Amino acid sequence: MKKINRTRSEKVIILVASILFMIYAILLIFPFAWCFFNSFKSRSDFIFNTWGLPEKFVWQNYIDCFYMTYNDVAIIGMFKNSIIFTVGCTIISLFFCSATSYTITKYHFFGRNFFYTFTFIMMLVPAMGATAANYKLYNELHIYDTYIGIFIGSMGGFGGAFLFLYGFYKNLSWSYAEAAFIDGAGHFITYFKIMLPMAMPAIIAIGIMNAIGVWNDYFTFYLYAPSKVTIAVGINGLSELNKAGKISFPQLFAAMIISMIPVVVIYSIAQKFIVENTTIGGVKG
Repeated sequence: MKKINRTRSEKVIILVASILFMIYAILLIFPFAWCFFNSFKSRSDFIFNTWGLPEKFVWQNYIDCFYMTYNDVAIIGMFKNSIIFTVGCTIISLFFCSATSYTITKYHFFGRNFFYTFTFIMMLVPAMGATAANYKLYNELHIYDTYIGIFIGSMGGFGGAFLFLYGFYKNLSWSYAEAAFIDGAGHFITYFKIMLPMAMPAIIAIGIMNAIGVWNDYFTFYLYAPSKVTIAVGINGLSELNKAGKISFPQLFAAMIISMIPVVVIYSIAQKFIVENTTIGGVKG
């Protein structure tokens, strides 16, 4: 490998940048490490030894945390709701985003460029601006605090997933569809049996990132489905109980660590797959 000769100023800049990024990484990792070690402490050990290592590892915290409840929902119930919402919302959102982006990129019709521009405009509008109207709509349609209400809210077909899949389908050669049309396939058959399977790696990659976002979403489920307590809503609720002295900090930290495990494991396994499938598209048309 050819050695790169850098000037003194370049070496200084690289050194300073490396130190800054190292400090930034430590600042990101420290809260998680602190939370992890404190989850093994007893209540008294945490109070009198907040910044030190556990004097004795109390594994019981990870068992007791499963008995904690918020709004009569235990940790197991929170996980169940989070899994239902994460799987359901991700699949529904990806289906509509994929169909929308494919239609806009591959079919010529009046106003198709408007939809692409409209997506950027809507992403600039704060979500809080429509919260009151959405809340009223959910109540009038009698879908407030229901699973179906949350799933309907995932049927938008636009957003970040749309923009990514728009770029992917844009680079996917139309010759595949033309070959299918010659063989007698219709538009729906071409999409579901040819174009969609070709885009599946990209869809799965963006789906993993969307799923992590849904899993960590607090605002949507707290506002529109308060009785369907998810792990994000539940952890926040448990922290309020902690302030009231009803549960201990170590047990709360144990619940936090458990809530992070699915996201950390999935992302650690899939990060290479995500990078590979979000940087390449189809055949250039």
